[in-house]
Amino acid sequence: MTYRDPSQQLLKAYQNILDGHIIYEGETITVGTRIPGKKTKYVYLYIEATNNYSTGDKVLYNITMAMQIVSLQDISEGDETVVNSILDQVLGIVGDPNSIMMNDFTALTSTFGDSEHDTEMSESNYIITKKLRMVHFIEQK
Repeated sequence: MTYRDPSQQLLKAYQNILDGHIIYEGETITVGTRIPGKKTKYVYLYIEATNNYSTGDKVLYNITMAMQIVSLQDISEGDETVVNSILDQVLGIVGDPNSIMMNDFTALTSTFGDSEHDTEMSESNYIITKKLRMVHFIEQK
């Protein structure tokens, strides 16, 4: 059997699941694998770890995918309501392995891994970031 990397298909599946469904105060939040240049709120998707657990007759992967929810605010703000609202919306959508549609792979599980919180102040912005990790067992078709 030829081994394939499920990373790109998993990222695309998550982008399809979330894109257009995350809204804050009437603004549709950008979801993707690139950091948008002029957006102040976005969800950045990336693969954090991939482990091969193939058994010989099946090709299985354990993949940890991270979603960074970011809000860039004026230095005087520092309001975490934005990222908390977006995080709640994301958590309400992800987690069902049946909703993860991929051509060459099947998501057997999709579970909450953990999350992190970070704040940072630059000269021009107060940056609030929450990272959510989802852990998946994926089988190659």
